[in-house]
Amino acid sequence: MINNKKCPLITVITVVFNGAKFIEETILSVINQTYKNVEYIVIDGGSSDGTIDIIKNYTDKLTFWISEPDKGIYDAMNKGIKVANGEWFNFLNAGDRFIENEVFEKIFSSDLDSATLIYGDTRVLNQDGQSYYHKANTLKNENSLKRGMKVCHQAIFYNREILNFYDSSLRINADWKHLIEMTRKPNFKPLKCNFPFVYYRLGGLSANNTRYSRQEYKNVFLEKYGVLNYIYHIPFFMHMAIRRNLKKLFKKLRII
Repeated sequence: MINNKKCPLITVITVVFNGAKFIEETILSVINQTYKNVEYIVIDGGSSDGTIDIIKNYTDKLTFWISEPDKGIYDAMNKGIKVANGEWFNFLNAGDRFIENEVFEKIFSSDLDSATLIYGDTRVLNQDGQSYYHKANTLKNENSLKRGMKVCHQAIFYNREILNFYDSSLRINADWKHLIEMTRKPNFKPLKCNFPFVYYRLGGLSANNTRYSRQEYKNVFLEKYGVLNYIYHIPFFMHMAIRRNLKKLFKKLRII
């Protein structure tokens, strides 16, 4: 592996648990990248649905993989970080995939201008396989994240200089907390690429645990921004709750 400024080593970490339906397309989107200085780490949580058999088909393309029980998605991500050697890190969940084989080439062939975090746009996949374009909000500092994770986690590359471990006590919002913490570092320097990095598939853990997600979101907000900021943002939180409930209502009406 070459590890220099012109061709830095990129670590991609995929965590998966019983993801046999989509894990292969995720793996292929990494190993087929035209950029060759990549290490690929797969952390499986002890799948029993055939996921492991699929992973084994690509062991010669993987730098490291393991299958064992974990304490959740962020514990699995931390396991990946511990064995990684890269200068840049991306976390691509099973079911998501890079939008084309040239994504890494497009990102790292340009002038990074001493950036320590690189992010881009996303194409969101619904359950019918249809996609729509999602433009990432401009990320400047911690204030850019007060209203949530407005950048897709899978469409971020973190430099080792600012990367830290995820809070594995959280189930859903540790990636948001993780990003807030990095924006507060003195060497935080974001770079926005104006093209999509990944296809992001809806229907993950947060979508299926909305009530828990809201409570966890509140706890992280209070921890990172304080009570006064929370009170100030109550109208926004109420607006978002109304939107969620209306969407659920309209979805039920369409089914009926």
